[in-house]
Amino acid sequence: MAVSAEKMGPETGVMVAQTELQAGALGLGSVIAQAITHVAPAMGFLTGAAFIATYAGTGAPLAYLGAFVVCMSIGLTLIQLAKHLPSAGGYFTYVSRTLHPRFGFMTAWLYFLYDPTCMGINLAIASIIIQTTLHSYAGIDIPWGIMSLIGVAIVIGVMYRGVKISGRTLMVLAAIEIAILVLFGLFGILNPGPGGVSGTPFQIDSNFGISKTAVGIVFAIFAFTGFEAVAPMAEESRNPRRNLPIAIIVSLLIMGAMYVFCVFGLVVGWGTNTYDTTFAGASTNAFMDLAVRLWGKEGYLLLLLAIVNSVLAVSISAGNAGTRVWFSMARGGAFPAWFGKVHPKYKTPVNAIIAYAVVSLVLEFGGAWVFGGGPLGNGNTQSFAPDQLFFWAGTAITLGLIGVYGLGNIGVIRYYWTERRDEFNWFWHVAMPVISCIAILLVGYNSLLGLAFPFNLAPVFVVVWIVLGIAVLAFARMKGNEEWLLKAGEVAYEHQASPEELAGTI
Repeated sequence: MAVSAEKMGPETGVMVAQTELQAGALGLGSVIAQAITHVAPAMGFLTGAAFIATYAGTGAPLAYLGAFVVCMSIGLTLIQLAKHLPSAGGYFTYVSRTLHPRFGFMTAWLYFLYDPTCMGINLAIASIIIQTTLHSYAGIDIPWGIMSLIGVAIVIGVMYRGVKISGRTLMVLAAIEIAILVLFGLFGILNPGPGGVSGTPFQIDSNFGISKTAVGIVFAIFAFTGFEAVAPMAEESRNPRRNLPIAIIVSLLIMGAMYVFCVFGLVVGWGTNTYDTTFAGASTNAFMDLAVRLWGKEGYLLLLLAIVNSVLAVSISAGNAGTRVWFSMARGGAFPAWFGKVHPKYKTPVNAIIAYAVVSLVLEFGGAWVFGGGPLGNGNTQSFAPDQLFFWAGTAITLGLIGVYGLGNIGVIRYYWTERRDEFNWFWHVAMPVISCIAILLVGYNSLLGLAFPFNLAPVFVVVWIVLGIAVLAFARMKGNEEWLLKAGEVAYEHQASPEELAGTI
């Protein structure tokens, strides 16, 4: 049960939370894997690098390096809360505890645009990429919908059986995904295109200039989002006050190094003389073509494996995080109690997992129709556009995360200024949150520029979503159903872990 007090055991012992979930099931390795796989490096790389090139040209690696610095500021701010407020509620608990429960509810409401939608939108675009690639390169036709259904079944099966199994699965998937991407970057460096290997990718591309490269940095920030997904896993982690901050920083360092190296290998492998004119804005087929040149006729299959790996991993990690937030809110009374049911054997929030599957399927197939043959599509009733769903939802999620990160940053300042004044530091608890806020506001501003139909409706949807959340709060107040306000900021007791609790933990 979540409570606000804290009980510490011997300093040398392993601490776990007192929770209805499986306490202590995740070791440091699994928590790091949770963060890395939520970033979805393969999906971020294969769907984002060509887009970033439209702003930064051959300077794309420089854009990713700049984005890493910005995201590190967000991560360093987040750990200021993670080390003191362990809870499955993540940002819901953080903001409720540091600002006000109503702000915490709105933070979680915006967060609903993110993790609960992750499987649906990622499976949608991954399935269509796989379908078109297999058709183009091998003449094989597998409907994207069939692949998506299989993906949902695998993800839900892993999540349902327990977080320990999820953690082990994510470690394996993270290792495979990173290995393939690093191999791709390495082969690009060893087999360069026109222009050879040089320091050009770490310089401002003269065809784009500083201002456009800066916009490229802003959009590259989105490629790093996901590291915060460790926060809702606090109650199922060993030594959460120690391991969660470590996982956030380590995952960001790994992702920063990987992205910069792989994008450098991509630019060099394609050719620095032609990258900014022929690769910018290209589809995933360009990556596949390069893989064939680097690895041979069947080389594209390795990138397809990375995509399959990435989408399954991010669906599991996002599901883990999102369902724990639902569970935490239900436990405290801010969400229907149905979401708080825990499986008696596997200790997973079983109803929340079922809801995750339903939301994913409705979003994926309903959204694919809406952006294909539906009202926001081309009017062809036989047309389905899951890729359009992905990019539209990505715009909405980006705007929603501004509120999540922003309220968390403000919470850090208030928390350390008022409740932990003895630990207050102007750099960590003012400068870093302010820098983080400026960065995410720039992301939002640039995300709104030049949006064409139907993507220009995404900001409108987010505004409507916020108004709906406010209406939910107002209705609860009118009905007097606000007991949850007293529990919203509660964190978990910790106790000395028993050998049974630690058995098999990684």
